[in-house]
Amino acid sequence: MLAKTVCFAALVASAAAYAPTMSLSANRRQVIAGAGAAVVAAPLASNAAIKKDQKAPIITIFDNRGCEVKKNNYSGAKANGMEDDQCVKLTMETITVSETTAAKKLQEFIGLKATAINVPQISGVTKKY
Repeated sequence: MLAKTVCFAALVASAAAYAPTMSLSANRRQVIAGAGAAVVAAPLASNAAIKKDQKAPIITIFDNRGCEVKKNNYSGAKANGMEDDQCVKLTMETITVSETTAAKKLQEFIGLKATAINVPQISGVTKKY
């Protein structure tokens, strides 16, 4: 049933994307933003269980432009450009969050905390009548 719903939503979205009147009301950026929102919302609509060992991509960017230290960690051909001193490292790691941080965020999200985490409070809590 879920697969049929997702297919139907994709069909409707593609029909709306190529409608002749769309060029009058929306631009490409709005269409892509809507498609991105649909992609994000699709797993939320399903009953997929969250696994404890799911991994997330960690991207590290190394930029050695202007560094005077001799670089001997790369032995391949040079591109003779600024990318010779740059590197991107991608690893998949399990993200862990402590229970106290999760509890603080939960309190912030459900509105029991007057200010956000790590934000100094300027005045007292406003009384609600």
